[in-house]
Amino acid sequence: MKNNTIVTVGDLNYFWGVFLLVASLRKNGMDEPVIVYGSGYGKREEKLLAQFGDVKTVSAGEPGRSLTCSKPEAMLLAETEFVTWVDSDGFFVGNCSKRLAPESSEEIHIRMRSPAENVLVYQNKNFSGDGQTIPAEVLAAWQADVPNAGEARLTRCCSACYMSLPRSHRDFLEAWRDQMAKVLPQGNVGVVDHRVKFYHQLDESVLNSLLCFLPNAPRVSAEYRLDKDPDELFIHFVCHPKPWVGWAPMSFRHFDRYIDVVDYVVKSGMELPGELLFSLRRKNRLMCRLLCEPMQLRHKLRRMWQKIKNRAFKGGR
Repeated sequence: MKNNTIVTVGDLNYFWGVFLLVASLRKNGMDEPVIVYGSGYGKREEKLLAQFGDVKTVSAGEPGRSLTCSKPEAMLLAETEFVTWVDSDGFFVGNCSKRLAPESSEEIHIRMRSPAENVLVYQNKNFSGDGQTIPAEVLAAWQADVPNAGEARLTRCCSACYMSLPRSHRDFLEAWRDQMAKVLPQGNVGVVDHRVKFYHQLDESVLNSLLCFLPNAPRVSAEYRLDKDPDELFIHFVCHPKPWVGWAPMSFRHFDRYIDVVDYVVKSGMELPGELLFSLRRKNRLMCRLLCEPMQLRHKLRRMWQKIKNRAFKGGR
């Protein structure tokens, strides 16, 4: 029996991402069972994912917050010795099976942000300090909110796009789920919620608060092992737009490897989620590169317009 389950979530807007994430596993000989916690999925989506073998689709229903806050619920569905979370806007290069799980049963395998990345988490938040470490005000709020909090164990935040931990830490996943219900407001405003001063990154902020202060929380791994070998990587598309919509300048360096996954599916004769998209066709590489900046600008303008509409709606109530 395989001892590690890979878990992800996604709605219909991210279905191409989920589909290609799972495809990247099988392309690279990674045969772990997969659980997809899907919102809005029907029989067709289940059938498409089932093509890859050992993929279970579970309905997430209508979550009261961003679907990203469903991570612990989804991970708790796993019954193997280890459970590994991966964001659906990412993919694997090479067979990474041996790199997934933590090296110690007392650890969570997760990537701690660099000082420069940590600055980006807290920029424009008006906290004290230079942002290269978790601000004192944030630490104080987390410590006050976490039950039986001890002393701070983290100086920087961890990224919640990937994590793997033993099933023996189910109590930690339950605590994460319950703490989100306690400190986060209802309402789906996306993966960042600026209404919440100390938890604006929602699931990730709450996760870090528990890793930092919760007694008996798993220890953060000293090393993240999925960015060390260029032939064995987990690549996360942080920027918008996502590749199935268009290519962001920061993401385009991964174009060829991502299209390798698309080609694998096509050559295998599997059914695709729909007509092969413009941005996922190798022959369109040059045009996709030329469109990187315009596509990113379009995304930013759309987001800005949505914010304006939301403010106007609130002002009229």
